[in-house]
Amino acid sequence: LIVHGDTTFAALIAQGIAPARIHLTPHPPMRLAAASATDLAAVPASTKPRLLFFGTIRPYKGVDLAIEACLSLWRDGHDFDLMLAGKPFMDAQVAQAGFADRLLTDFGFLTEGRLDAHMTRADIMVFPYRHIDSSGAFLSALHHGKVMVTSDAGMFGQLPDGVAVKAPAGNAPALAAALLPLVQSAAIRQAQGAASRTYGDDMGSWKDMAVATMNIYKTVLAARA
Repeated sequence: LIVHGDTTFAALIAQGIAPARIHLTPHPPMRLAAASATDLAAVPASTKPRLLFFGTIRPYKGVDLAIEACLSLWRDGHDFDLMLAGKPFMDAQVAQAGFADRLLTDFGFLTEGRLDAHMTRADIMVFPYRHIDSSGAFLSALHHGKVMVTSDAGMFGQLPDGVAVKAPAGNAPALAAALLPLVQSAAIRQAQGAASRTYGDDMGSWKDMAVATMNIYKTVLAARA
C-alpha cells in the first residue's frame, strides 16, 4: 500500500494493517493546463484583494469556515472578494448579510485552464480543511506564487514555517485573524507568495516520485522471492 502522508499511514495502522505493508512517498507539486485567453476573459480581474477557494466543494474542506471568516472581516469594514470555484458536492446556503457583491461563484465542473485562470486572478489561496492527508489542490497552486492560508490538518500542519499562514482546523475566528493582515497588505502577500513558490520548487519532481515508487516495487518483489 502506497500513501502520500503520515495521516493516511496512521489511519491504515489503526485499521490493523501491518506497518511493513505501507510505504510513504510524498506527493510532488503538479501543474494544471495553463489558462487560455478565453479562460482568463471568463474570470475578470478585481481591483481589490481576492481570496480563492477552489476544487470540489465538500464539507471536510471547510468552505463554510471560509465564508464565516470573510463575513466577520467584511462586517469590520475590510474590502476584498471571495471567489468559490469548483463543483459543489454539498448543499450550501450562504447568508449574504449585505455583501452579495463580494461573494463570487463559478460553480460546476471547471477545466484545468479555467482553474488556472482563477489561480492567476487570485491574491490569496485559502484551504481551511477540517481534515486532510495530502492536498492536490494545494500542490497544484504552489507555482503561482500566491500566499497560501491553510488549516493545521494533515500535510498542512507539517509545512515548514513561512510556507503557509496556518490557523487551527475548524476555527473560523482564527481563520479570520490569519486573513486580516493579508487582505490589508500587498507587501505581506508578495513575501508569503514568494516563500510558497520556493517551497514548491524545492519539493522534488514526478521523476523523483516515479523512481521512489519503482524502488518500492523492487523491494517488495525481492522480499517475496
